[in-house]
Amino acid sequence: MGRVRADRQIRISQCMIVKNEEKNIERALSWGKQIMWEQIVVDTGSTDRTAEIAEAMGASVFLFPWIDDFSAAKNFAISKAKGNWIALLDADEYIRPEDARKLPGILRQLSQRGLEGLSTGWQQLDDEGNIFSSGTQIRIFRNDPEIRYRRRIHEQLESVKGRELRIGDVVQDLSIFHEGYQTKALKGKSGRNRRLIQEELKDHPEDYEMMGYMGDECSADGETAEAIRWYRRAVEHMPLSLKEYDQRSAATFTYLLRLLSEEEKVLAGEVQKVYDQAVQLLPKEADFDYMMGRFFAAQEQPNQASACLERALQKLETYGCSNRALLLAGNLQDAYDLLVQCYYQTGELQTCVNRAVTYLKYDRYGMGVLSRLLMALLPGEGTIKEYEAVRDFLSRLYHMGDLKDQLFLIKAAKLSGREGFYDFLLNCMFTQEERKGLGI
Repeated sequence: MGRVRADRQIRISQCMIVKNEEKNIERALSWGKQIMWEQIVVDTGSTDRTAEIAEAMGASVFLFPWIDDFSAAKNFAISKAKGNWIALLDADEYIRPEDARKLPGILRQLSQRGLEGLSTGWQQLDDEGNIFSSGTQIRIFRNDPEIRYRRRIHEQLESVKGRELRIGDVVQDLSIFHEGYQTKALKGKSGRNRRLIQEELKDHPEDYEMMGYMGDECSADGETAEAIRWYRRAVEHMPLSLKEYDQRSAATFTYLLRLLSEEEKVLAGEVQKVYDQAVQLLPKEADFDYMMGRFFAAQEQPNQASACLERALQKLETYGCSNRALLLAGNLQDAYDLLVQCYYQTGELQTCVNRAVTYLKYDRYGMGVLSRLLMALLPGEGTIKEYEAVRDFLSRLYHMGDLKDQLFLIKAAKLSGREGFYDFLLNCMFTQEERKGLGI
C-alpha cells in the first residue's frame, strides 16, 4: 500500500533525534508512515540497531555527534527536512494512526489561515499505559528557517526574531502520547538532565523556568528539601506578571504546594502563602486549588477541602485543560473521590450523592466514588425496600444485565461495608449455581 498524498501542497517531514531507541523506533516510524512525505532520523550516538532499523524502514538517517544540546540536534534534523511542514516527535511518542490520518486536512486548513504550528494534546502514560497527566505541545510546525529550538534541555520552539508564533489549537482533535516519564524510561536520565540544566543556569542565572526544572529533577530523585529550595528560587525570580498559559510556572507552584503539604511539620499559613502567590499570578489554574483540597483533606479539615476541590472543578469546567490543570485533568477520579468523601464526613449526604453521580456519569467505573455513594445512600442498616430503591437508582447508571457491571456493583457494595446490600445484590443478580461458578 503506497503512501497517502492527501494534498500535494501538504508535504510533512517527520523528524526525530534518537539514541539507542531500538525498542521504539519501529513504532515511531510506523504510526504516520502513510501520510509522511519523508522521514528523517538523526542518530546522536546509538550503540544498538536503531539506525539499521530506521534505514530498513526507508528513513533517511543522519549522524550528529552529541554535544549536550537537544536544541542543536533538533535544529540539525529540521535543516535536513525538505517538506513544508515538520512533525518532530520523540521515539517514545506517537499519534494514534486514526488521528494521524486527520493531519493533512488539519494542516491544509492551517495553511489557508496563515498559521505556523499546531498546539496538540500531550498525554503522559504511566507504567501501565494509563494517562496520568495531560498537557499540550507544539510538535508540528511549518518548515521555516525563522522557526527553531532554543535551550540545551527542555527546549522550546520559537521565532529567532523574537515574535510570537501563530499557533492553531487542535487539542480536541489530535493528541501525542508520551511514554518518556515511565519509571523504566527515567532511569539514568537524572544526571544528564541536571548537568544540562546547570549549564543553562550558568549562561542564564535568572532563568526561573530552569530553576523549576531543577526542582523536578530533585523531586524525582527523592531530594525533597532540595526540590523545595529550587522551587522557591524559581518563584522568587518570576516576573510580576505571567502569560496566561504558562505551564512551567504553574507546574512550579503546583509541585511546591504538593511537597510542602506532605511535610510533617508544615504550617498551614506557609502553604496558604504559596497558594496566594500562585493564584495572583495564574488565577485560572485549577491545580492550585486541587493541591489545597488535598492538603486540607490530609489535615482533616473537610469543609475547607471541599471548598477548594469545588473551586478546582469549577475552574476546570470554565477554563479547560489546554495548557493548564494538567494534574487535575489526569487525576479527576481522585479529586471526585476526595470530594464525595469530604461531603460524607461533614454529613452533607445529598451533596455527596449529587457530586458522586456527576462523576459516575463521566466515568461509571470509579470504584472509590461509587462505594462512597452507596455509603451516602444507605447511611444505616437498610431495609429490603431501601435496597430496591438504591438498586433502581443505580440502574440509571449501570446495565444490570451486564456481567461486568454486575461484578463491579457487587465489589463496590462490599467495599462500602454495606453487607446487607451486598447480599441483596448477589441474590438479585445471580443464582446459587452462578455464584459458585463465579467464586462469589
